[in-house]
Amino acid sequence: MNSLSLRPAAVAIAMCAALGARAAGSEPWPEVPLPPKSQVEWVGDSLRVNGVPMRVMRFASRAGRAEIVEYYRACWSGAYPTRPSVRPLGQATVVGQAHGPYYMTVKVKDAANQASEGTITVSRVLGSKVDRSAGDLPLLPGAKVVSVVEANDPGRHSREVVVANPASRQSVVQYYQASLQSAGWSQIQANDTPPSAPGRAGSFLVFQRGRDEVQLSIVDGGRGQGSLMVANRVTKDTGPVAF
Repeated sequence: MNSLSLRPAAVAIAMCAALGARAAGSEPWPEVPLPPKSQVEWVGDSLRVNGVPMRVMRFASRAGRAEIVEYYRACWSGAYPTRPSVRPLGQATVVGQAHGPYYMTVKVKDAANQASEGTITVSRVLGSKVDRSAGDLPLLPGAKVVSVVEANDPGRHSREVVVANPASRQSVVQYYQASLQSAGWSQIQANDTPPSAPGRAGSFLVFQRGRDEVQLSIVDGGRGQGSLMVANRVTKDTGPVAF
C-alpha cells in the first residue's frame, strides 16, 4: 500500500469546489481531497462490493473527529446541488455527498490523544446492480451469502464471500473438504483455532488448484447455532474468477 502525500486545506477545498461544479461531467472517478494532518493509504482502488464498484482509503489524523467532519462538510457544500449528509453511525460520524453517479463518504471516529481515524469511500451507485452471487462456491442447504468483495491488485485477483450457515462448523468443514476435493482442489492446510469468544472456536482450511488458492475461515455461530464462513479465492492473474 502506498502512502499518499497531503494537500493543504485551501487547495483541497478549492479542488472540491471545482470537482463539484463538474459532477455531471466526464471525470470517471471523483477525486476526494485528503483529510488535514493525516496519513492516508489505499485499502483498494479497484474493488467491487456486492457488485458495486468502489474505492476505499483509510486514514489516521492528528486532527480530532469534529475538525474532520467540519472539513468535509465545508468542502462538500456550495458547489453541489444538495447539502452533505452528516449522521452518527455507532461510535463514528459519517459525512456523505453525491457526485454524479458516485457517492462519496468519510467515516471518522475518535482515536487516542484527541486524534481521529477512519475511511474514505467512493462508490459508483448509479448504474450498478447489487450482486451477492456465490458464483461457483457450493453452498449447503439453507446457507445465505452475506457479502461478496472482489479486488484487483497487480498480478492477482481475489473474491471474498461471507456465508452464514445453519449447519455447525464441523459439518461445514466436512462438506467443503468433500466438495472441493471432488472438484479437483488439493487441501494443503487445515487447523483449528481456540475460541475467540466463549464457545466460538474456529477452523482454517486452504485448498489449491493450479494458480488458484481458496482459504476458508469458519467460526461457530453465536449461542451455539450454525456457523459463519469467509471463503477467499485468490488467483495470480487479474482475470475474473467465478467465486
